[in-house]
Amino acid sequence: MPKNGCFGRWKTTAGGWEPDLLERIGAAIGEEAREQGVGLVLGSGANLKRNPLCGRSFEYFSENPLLAGKLAAGFIRGAENKGAATSLKHFAVNSQELCRFTSDSVLDERTLRELYLTAFEIAVREGNPSTVMCAYPKLNGTHCSDNEQLLTGILRREWGFDGMVVTDWGAMNDRIAGFKAGCDLNMPGGSGFMEKDVRSAVKSGTLPETAVDTAARRVLELVLRSAEKQKEPCVCDYGAHHVLARQAAEEGAVLLKNEQDLLPLREKTRIAVVGAMADV
Repeated sequence: MPKNGCFGRWKTTAGGWEPDLLERIGAAIGEEAREQGVGLVLGSGANLKRNPLCGRSFEYFSENPLLAGKLAAGFIRGAENKGAATSLKHFAVNSQELCRFTSDSVLDERTLRELYLTAFEIAVREGNPSTVMCAYPKLNGTHCSDNEQLLTGILRREWGFDGMVVTDWGAMNDRIAGFKAGCDLNMPGGSGFMEKDVRSAVKSGTLPETAVDTAARRVLELVLRSAEKQKEPCVCDYGAHHVLARQAAEEGAVLLKNEQDLLPLREKTRIAVVGAMADV
């Protein structure tokens, strides 16, 4: 994990409304990834903050799709320009943790396009990430890993994405359907999930061998490109990155009005600290 404090501060950085700052953060993390031998940075996240129960909200930027897309694109440009591949996630409509492997995000086309996909489209078109990570849940009845309309029709054909699609960890639903949909890499690595089924499907002709070849080519292209980038010299100034992390925190700070003189808290005032993190 990169050593500066920017990686977990997406909510804070969104408060700054500065794509250029995110590009600098991306460049810093890209340098650190290169210096530490990391070929692929798993970020940034571009889902909308629509549900307070979404356990991945710390990785997302905003309720505003334009802001989220612009900031994600800035981060991606910065990291990719330093030779580190990025993974735009979690594609798409990933809004809750409850039953996240089986839940179904049901929404009409206009809502999908104008709200939930807008940030991803901006990030793909303006950032050009090396990879996109598909999400756990279903989208209108079809798991994202199996969703040809999402991964091929929209992402590749409409938006022009030409990189690799990787699953979130454990998000592959049906590997045969995944190959057909345009899902290239099943994570975590080393999984033998449905390998025999895939071989049988190729032999029977129900799964075109070209679909497997295409996925393998995309994976190998990323591996070979990352290997070449690792050969290039990389200068990493951690001190400067710590300064940048502090600047990001400062510029993302949001001032609140002290209405009705709530602060400072009066003596013997009781407050509630809510959530599992309160225990630790």
